[in-house]
Amino acid sequence: MNAQGRQLVHRRGHWLLGSLPAFRGDRLRFFEDNARLAPIVHFRLGPKRVYFLSEPELVQDMLVTQHQHLARDPTARRILAPTMGNGLLTSDGDYWKRQRRMIAPAMHLRRVQRFADLMVRHAADAAGRWHDGQQADVEREMDRLTLAIVTDALFRLDSAGHADVVAETITALQQIGNRQLAQLVLLPAWVPTADNLKQRRLSRRLRRIVLSAIKARRAAPSEGDDLLTALVQGRDTETGEQMTDEQICDEVITLHLAGYDTTALSLTYCWYQMALHPEIEARFHAELDRVLAGRPPRLADMEQLDYTQRIFKEALRLYPPAYFAVRLVARDIEIGGHPIPAGSILMTSSYAMHRKPELWDEPDRFDPERFADNAEQAWPRFKYFPFGGGPRICIGNQFALLEGPLILATIGQRYRFELLQPRQRLELEPQITLGPKGGMPLRFRRREPVA
Repeated sequence: MNAQGRQLVHRRGHWLLGSLPAFRGDRLRFFEDNARLAPIVHFRLGPKRVYFLSEPELVQDMLVTQHQHLARDPTARRILAPTMGNGLLTSDGDYWKRQRRMIAPAMHLRRVQRFADLMVRHAADAAGRWHDGQQADVEREMDRLTLAIVTDALFRLDSAGHADVVAETITALQQIGNRQLAQLVLLPAWVPTADNLKQRRLSRRLRRIVLSAIKARRAAPSEGDDLLTALVQGRDTETGEQMTDEQICDEVITLHLAGYDTTALSLTYCWYQMALHPEIEARFHAELDRVLAGRPPRLADMEQLDYTQRIFKEALRLYPPAYFAVRLVARDIEIGGHPIPAGSILMTSSYAMHRKPELWDEPDRFDPERFADNAEQAWPRFKYFPFGGGPRICIGNQFALLEGPLILATIGQRYRFELLQPRQRLELEPQITLGPKGGMPLRFRRREPVA
């Protein structure tokens, strides 16, 4: 089935703002409304002409087939670049290809698998600081845990000196970015607004820490397997060139900021859904007790921790942290049988696609059984795409798919989580990533594994 001849609907909006009020007011509902309306929906966000795509074949056109004719959205670059510089999430063209080529070997599955024991150790350390009956924001606890893991496994930076700055930076970035996404006119980064000044100050502090670590690594070469070492020692396979300190700094910050918040959110939704559904939690604990019998999980256990992996994948389906994607059309193209002029914006939403009734039975229900027997391997491409797809697929996807289940298994042996109130419900807050509004307060209950 190709993507030709798809229905296109023009969505009317405000004469000046277009659909910006709807996008600003309830972004997730806006995405779902578009996905229900037609495979291609055309609307304006202020002066921008946008085409929203909501069929797997059309998303494949956007992320794969037409990739070479598309570029990063200038708005996204404007929001992210003050912190991430010219890293993978903000760069384009030949420079992006070169950087991706140099970083990819460090994120290969075999290399990532070396960090399995480290992931388990950090998860056990986190659980060791909790106590029975404790009430806490699980999102914040997962943030701290995944930040410690990414700091140790990927960069070997000073976690104690680095963690607070990174946490403060990403929180500010999300808050500032969310406001910027909704603005009709986005002011340049050099304009001394309160948001711009705060973003600049936090980013400078972060860069000083990372550049100091890079200089130290160059002065005392390491035989370690962390990403920082790989970037410092690496050479481009095509040109033999090495990255400068500033280029390495951009990529370290990009991967660091992108590498902990997203996994922390997915874990948070796993704990919430198991607190909401005791039958899923009971099956999860039964698997842990059967496979691990009270010992820490290992890389070799991953295949037997099948239900644990299904829970993590289903959380990624229902609550994809990177919940929408945007591309700038750099030259005239055709998608779904319709001409798309240069200068337009292509947009899709994994959140909306993952909840589309035409693609999923009872799409709003949390059901790990969707992934039984590796069912996703037979699904149409881009029915399920929590990590994006095509050449720009998330470079850390293998890391996340290992880290998430190992953390679930390690913590799940020692704790279960309870809702604070029987009617406690989740309200989502779509910022740069898809987080729970007000965090995720739960009660920690100690459990003993059945050996």
